[in-house]
Amino acid sequence: MAKLGAVVLGVVPCRLGSTRFPGKPLALLAGRPMVEHVLARLASAATVDGSLVATDSDEIAELVRELGAQAALVRQPCPTGSDRTAIAVRDRAADVIVSLQVDQPLIAPSDIDKAVMLLEQGFDITTLAYPCADREGYVSPDVVKVVVAADGKALYFSRAAIPSSKEGGTERNGLYLHHVGLYCFRRSALERFAAAPRGNLEVTECLEQLRALEMGLSIGVAIADHGRPGVDRAEDLEPLEELVASGEVVLSP
Repeated sequence: MAKLGAVVLGVVPCRLGSTRFPGKPLALLAGRPMVEHVLARLASAATVDGSLVATDSDEIAELVRELGAQAALVRQPCPTGSDRTAIAVRDRAADVIVSLQVDQPLIAPSDIDKAVMLLEQGFDITTLAYPCADREGYVSPDVVKVVVAADGKALYFSRAAIPSSKEGGTERNGLYLHHVGLYCFRRSALERFAAAPRGNLEVTECLEQLRALEMGLSIGVAIADHGRPGVDRAEDLEPLEELVASGEVVLSP
């Protein structure tokens, strides 16, 4: 894949005290901590030049350094992972910052590349989604949905079931777009995002990307052919273990 023509830095923002899954970055998948898997995915992406972990935890930082990776300790409380990312990269040279949540240990590196390269179309931020027809996910507030304009620009993200039909069906063609926790920021967009107060929509839905939309920043959505399950809660690890054991998903080295 062609490079973007910019320095691209991957960042994994994570903290030890997750509300739904405390200790998630250190939880084991196939015998390796989640944060290690996510770093490996970034390292395998052709467009990403380097990576680091942004964390408030000495334990996580120590593990990351033992793995031979970089860690930035961000002690102050941060409302979102993107705010933590912004602090961690203040003194680091990068034109584009890829903020990848630690709950995406099986994300395809090629999908990371797809989102990075979408910045060439002029968006301030890009992200990733995939078509899904899972009814349980459609109605679950743990699954974030996105609706997208014809030009690829995100119109709205929600934990609610969108788009919805007045006839009571699920959505057009039985599909919705399942959002993936990945954000590719132009540096100027990340700086503007971090300097802005949290908006009403962001607070209501508890979705950081809604701050960007309320500010008028454009978010392009790259569409993956299919998705890999994320990890919101401890019980989400078991189906991932089964995917790995079956050989359906190959872990990064």
